[in-house]
Amino acid sequence: MRQCEATTHVPPAGLLVAILAGQGRVLGSELAYTPPRVRCELGHGHDGEHADHVWDWDHKPTHALWAHWTTAQPLRFESLPWCEAIGGVDQDACTLYWDHVAPHAWDLHDPVTEALRRLVITEHDQKPD
Repeated sequence: MRQCEATTHVPPAGLLVAILAGQGRVLGSELAYTPPRVRCELGHGHDGEHADHVWDWDHKPTHALWAHWTTAQPLRFESLPWCEAIGGVDQDACTLYWDHVAPHAWDLHDPVTEALRRLVITEHDQKPD
C-alpha cells in the first residue's frame, strides 16, 4: 500500500516544549536533527489524524514522540509506545506507534522512493551494453 503524502510545518518552539516536557533537557546540537516538516507515515487514505515520528526518548526507548495533525486541527505532539508487531517478508518490527490504523510499516511504500526506484531502473535499462 502507498504511504500517505500529507505534510505540515513543525513549529520549532512547540517541538522544543514537547521534548523538554518529555525528557527534561535537550542539547542544542540534538535539535539539529529535528524536522522542519513532517510527512504522514500511515497508509494512504487512512482514517483519523496524520502521524509522523519526530523524536526518540533518551530515557524511555519503548516510546517515541509523534506529531499528529489534520487539515482542520493544528499539529500536536504525543508520546506513544512503539508498535510491537513483527512481520513482513524480513520479519521486521513495525516502525509506527502502538494501536495505529492498519497497515503496518512493512506494507507501506513511500511514493517518492518508489518513483526514484523506477527512474533508476528505467535509466539502467536504457544504457547501451
